[in-house]
Amino acid sequence: MEQKEAKERHPHALHVGVYKRETVVTKLHTKDILLHIGAGQVASSTSKTSSASTSPSLNSISAAGKKHPRELLDEQDEASSEADRNAQEDLEELQSTKIATRGHQFFFVFRALYDLHNHRSLKMPPRPSNLTDIQGKLFTFIVSKLPQFHLLKRVQKKDIFVASSMIAHLEHDEAEDVFGKDTLDELAPLIVDEEFSAADDEVKAILKKVEKAAMLGNRKFDPRRARLCATKELGLLAGDELNGITVDEHKVCILEILRLLARKCERPFVDIPKETESMTVHVWEDVFDLLFQESAVYVTTGETGLVASREEREANEQAHGRVQVPVSPRKVDFLLLTSVEHQRKLVHIEIADYEHKGPLASDEDVAVQLRKSIRHNHAILTRLPVLDQIIFLDIKGYTARVMRLRRLGSVFVCGTMADEIVLPATPAQLKHFLDGRSLSALFRLREHVLEAAFKVQESVLQPKRPPLLARTVTPPPAPKTPTFYTPTAKRNK
Repeated sequence: MEQKEAKERHPHALHVGVYKRETVVTKLHTKDILLHIGAGQVASSTSKTSSASTSPSLNSISAAGKKHPRELLDEQDEASSEADRNAQEDLEELQSTKIATRGHQFFFVFRALYDLHNHRSLKMPPRPSNLTDIQGKLFTFIVSKLPQFHLLKRVQKKDIFVASSMIAHLEHDEAEDVFGKDTLDELAPLIVDEEFSAADDEVKAILKKVEKAAMLGNRKFDPRRARLCATKELGLLAGDELNGITVDEHKVCILEILRLLARKCERPFVDIPKETESMTVHVWEDVFDLLFQESAVYVTTGETGLVASREEREANEQAHGRVQVPVSPRKVDFLLLTSVEHQRKLVHIEIADYEHKGPLASDEDVAVQLRKSIRHNHAILTRLPVLDQIIFLDIKGYTARVMRLRRLGSVFVCGTMADEIVLPATPAQLKHFLDGRSLSALFRLREHVLEAAFKVQESVLQPKRPPLLARTVTPPPAPKTPTFYTPTAKRNK
């Protein structure tokens, strides 16, 4: 009678069966909870099922017959504990669903990847609502690979990590199957810029003069004569500056880079495969030091920690790792930063990462590095809302692949932007370098980086307007697309 009266007062309450002091709460599935919260009531079929399944507290005693009352109490305790656990799991899943709605839409994709890494049972992520066309294709691609994840090759796993970060990488092996040819044709113009590698007229004019001076009578190219010609031109410009004449800094930079590279090519033979990664990184560093001298951008090398990656990894581990472990930033080879004084403190801001591999690196290692570089620059770009793209280099030896990562609404698109940039290491390569294409691309890259640095500095220095009223509610920040990094391995104690 008491249950009937309670049900009349609260028709949507959970059905509770009472036996002495023991309470049994039936499990209500997450789907029913969502219906109950969203529509204000639970479906009638669910109510009937719960009524039938939750009333055995007294009937089961009469049916048991010969069981001791203590045994019945123990069974009730076990049933109650199991129901509590199930209800807690449903509550956690409901809370996770709310988190996914407020945060990023691939929340459960991250959870599934962490489960696979930690050898937990795989629970396929539910398809989020309101996905864009590209997001839907990325989600379908990820989910199709999860059941066989441990059988995939290294590069294929990294492709899933890239897709989980909502990045449409246009050049991975299955790109056409994932996005479709029509979508790829629409996205390609957002990435490709054929003019980026075109030789600049001013650069060609300077290099042509040096090439003419470096040619011997037998049509042999001499790197030493090229270096001497560049040194002579720099001397003339230095004399003009001493006499009070304004010199072209762009021309000075061209000649200094040419002199630097020509000296390296003076050796009669360079066995490139014997050169290590650190050796090639130093050459690129010297070139970039000349490119960005007396500017707001500087380069750091030598396995520097990427701050953006540490923040992403900490957030991922807290949300999905379930194991408290120290999280360190990912090490990067070649980091571009800018500095700005803010509130009497010097702030260092990451604006691009260029990953390197040595000349002997395998194709697989280079492919894995590219996926790593894409995610590093994605982590940087998501923290710089004032920027809409990052142009970065993926380098093997003295050859750099020019990549562009660009925002496209709620997703990012990445692919090869222009022809490769090649630094010379032999006399023949130096002669080819004098066509001006690689050097012109380097200066266009410099313009892009300086423009990005200027925007970042302006955003930091922009005065923040205080709220007009003390009780003004600050609008929530726009959902950020997290970067997925390889989960942290548990440390043996």
